[in-house]
Amino acid sequence: MRRKPTLLERWRKRLRQSRVVVGRASYCRDTNFPYAVGLFAVCAAITFGWWLIQPQSVSNLWPEMGGMTLDVFFILIVFAWFEHRRDKRQDIARQREVIDDYKRWDQPEAHYRIAGAIRRLNRLGVFALELAGARLTKFEFARNGIESIEGSTFFDGRWGERIGDSTVKMIEVSFDHINCRKVTFAPYNPLAGFGDLANNFSHLLDCSFIDSDLSQARFNGSELHWTEQPPKTHMEEWEEEDGSPAWAQVSYGPFYQANLRGASFKGCRFKNADFRDAENILEADFTGAKGLEVAFFDTEEIRAAVLALVAGGEVA
Repeated sequence: MRRKPTLLERWRKRLRQSRVVVGRASYCRDTNFPYAVGLFAVCAAITFGWWLIQPQSVSNLWPEMGGMTLDVFFILIVFAWFEHRRDKRQDIARQREVIDDYKRWDQPEAHYRIAGAIRRLNRLGVFALELAGARLTKFEFARNGIESIEGSTFFDGRWGERIGDSTVKMIEVSFDHINCRKVTFAPYNPLAGFGDLANNFSHLLDCSFIDSDLSQARFNGSELHWTEQPPKTHMEEWEEEDGSPAWAQVSYGPFYQANLRGASFKGCRFKNADFRDAENILEADFTGAKGLEVAFFDTEEIRAAVLALVAGGEVA
């Protein structure tokens, strides 16, 4: 049975995936900044040491050693930072173009190229991806070395376009163990006013969100379907040789240990949904969602509370 991560482990993971930490690591790794800082420190130390050994007027000392120190600072540090920033923007633009070129081609080669572009963007400190119109089948983010897609957009709300279909279709896509905070799977259904006759523009079939952070993610107006009906229990029980009972978890629901704090499922259509072991489920918004009457929850009390949220009520 999987161990539930502690609060400290979650904060460490969040810090490791933060833009500041990733951005600084990328800058130090891809530039000569550490060496430039070291050279600057050496020049400053030599200047100060020279002054200690042979005290003299600053006007005599500064033109040579002080001038060289400033040259190191402005040329190797300040100017290099601007150059790195320009190169980084160009590299980000190239990786975004790769994703845009391949996101509608649902083939293994396209998945390979998309995964590589996302990894490079993550190393550059960029996690928000533009995936409107993506077609993905049997794609696993974590297995492709991707830790975070925070702030990404799948369906951007546009519809009825002659060029550039933004409808999203994902089949057996695994979002397990990754950071999906503030991800927009769908902001709304543009045709929600037509009721059951409305088409959905965000389709997620047999997708998995095990141990993912879905806080403040938006699924509004999406179709979340699972082909097979969930088992009555994810636990298997047996008797040991001494007759004592034993049990173990043999399967997991699609939202197992997923953080749903602030997630929005407004107007979603569910089929064979399983929210057992989901975290902070009562802090999610299920207003107007359909198909939850037969969904699986940990307790009947949680089911009743979620159905109250569906009707627009508040949980006491």
